[in-house]
Amino acid sequence: MSITICYTSTRALTPDQADAVREGAATANRGRSWLSSEPVHFFAGLEDGKLAGASKPNFIPSSDDAKSAASSGLPDGTPRDLLEILSRLSREHGVDWEVSHDFGAAGFIRAGVPDPELLDQIDAFADLGDALGELEGEEFA
Repeated sequence: MSITICYTSTRALTPDQADAVREGAATANRGRSWLSSEPVHFFAGLEDGKLAGASKPNFIPSSDDAKSAASSGLPDGTPRDLLEILSRLSREHGVDWEVSHDFGAAGFIRAGVPDPELLDQIDAFADLGDALGELEGEEFA
């Protein structure tokens, strides 16, 4: 099962502004193992002047990936961390984000603050991952 979380700036950015946001994301992504989610990743170029990116939560990591993450000693990067980084980028660079996923619109991050509904949806992904992890290895008749 795969879900993609997409994020797009709500306004056009200059190439220099987009590069500054990308650099900020690269810095903010460091220091996590990113086992439970892909980190913030922006696509090359701008789409109609807007900066866009996507990340996939990892609901059932492989045992090798889990061992590697555990041995790194770094905290896990989760979908909630992804949202926190986008919120930070919003505050630091004055960029608001429209966030969506495979099932439609999820909400906005404005002036560094995510909509409550967006937080609820991202937290639901974490709950889904926990539930799927509990079912892993179960046999159904």
